[in-house]
Amino acid sequence: MVMNLPHGLGLGGGGGGLSQGHAHGHALAGLASLGIIVNKGGLSGMTGGLAGYGSTLLNGGAALGALGGSAMSSGMDSSYEHFISEHTVMAVFTSQGQVGGPCRYMPATRRQNHQCRKETGLPGTLSEARRLATTHCEDQFRYDRWNCSIHTRNKRNIFKKLYKETAFVHALTAAAMTHSIARACAEGRMTKCSCGPRKQNRADQDFQWGGCNDNLKHGKRVTRSFLDLRGGDGDEVTEILRHDSEVGIEAVSTLMKDKCKCHGVSGSCSMKTCWKKMADFNATAMLLRQKYNQAIRRAPNQRTMRQVPASRMKKPKQRRKKQQSSQYTTLYYLETSPTYCSVTKDRECMHPDNCATLCCGRGYVTKVQKKVEKCRCRFENGRCCLLICDYCQSFENKFFCK
Repeated sequence: MVMNLPHGLGLGGGGGGLSQGHAHGHALAGLASLGIIVNKGGLSGMTGGLAGYGSTLLNGGAALGALGGSAMSSGMDSSYEHFISEHTVMAVFTSQGQVGGPCRYMPATRRQNHQCRKETGLPGTLSEARRLATTHCEDQFRYDRWNCSIHTRNKRNIFKKLYKETAFVHALTAAAMTHSIARACAEGRMTKCSCGPRKQNRADQDFQWGGCNDNLKHGKRVTRSFLDLRGGDGDEVTEILRHDSEVGIEAVSTLMKDKCKCHGVSGSCSMKTCWKKMADFNATAMLLRQKYNQAIRRAPNQRTMRQVPASRMKKPKQRRKKQQSSQYTTLYYLETSPTYCSVTKDRECMHPDNCATLCCGRGYVTKVQKKVEKCRCRFENGRCCLLICDYCQSFENKFFCK
């Protein structure tokens, strides 16, 4: 993607030039990893060129984030603020290592950087959220054609259109952020929050509320602000992505359970203390995988193209508020997914039947791998506590796509 900058925003030195960069953004060199080439020129056609979801507007959003501060006027910052925030998800799945700025681990907008600067502990928590999202995504789709790679074929990626996979990564990212922030609050790793609100005890309870609740309320609030899920009117794609993100947040809420601990002599449990705790994130990822399998495609005659200005969309705020009161249980997407056959070469299959689907008919090769493991472990002379083990070897067939 090539972005043209207005005259006066050259890449050379000079006050306010892009060589200095945003005081709290990532370096221009980091844009290369997102496939963005920055050239001099005019900004003419930016609105149209970045309007379509199929025009790599995620890359455009990251680039605009890098151009913040002295490089762009405050009016332009506010104009594109929600546009950039909408695509923070791409940074989660593409950024590698630290990129600079208060958010440190991902390209961010001025508002997001302000949020990271204001709340100590948030950048590290976002890094943990990114780890949760990427590792659990790969785990859920390990033996599928799409294994959370952002690429489809050639230079295309899942963020150029709103595929079912695009919906899933938005939901998973929002869930990972909510989970990480809520847990960080309870563990004292963030400065602006602590344990979650506790319910009032009642006389008829056989337990007492106590302990430290995971602060799901703060996790939701920060996630919605960081991903700009509170926006008002928006085009159809923006609204669907916000909805899919809310599905992820709702998944975390659904799996929140009571955890209790007994107190009493000899484990009599004469007194029981309970608190609210989120499920392991693997359970959340599995739930979202089920929602991915059941995702619903919006028919073309039920949606408008992203090029339609928001002012022409008949979506009053009242309707959005009514939607927020309902359950976010279903993922929505717009485009039929590609086959992903071009990215399955050398992928490992679970078994030959799985290879038939994963390898797209190209066939597979079988490799025999030797495993050496400890076995027949026992205590020396039958007494505690020196454990002695033998080493046993076994051979296992591994299958890989041609």
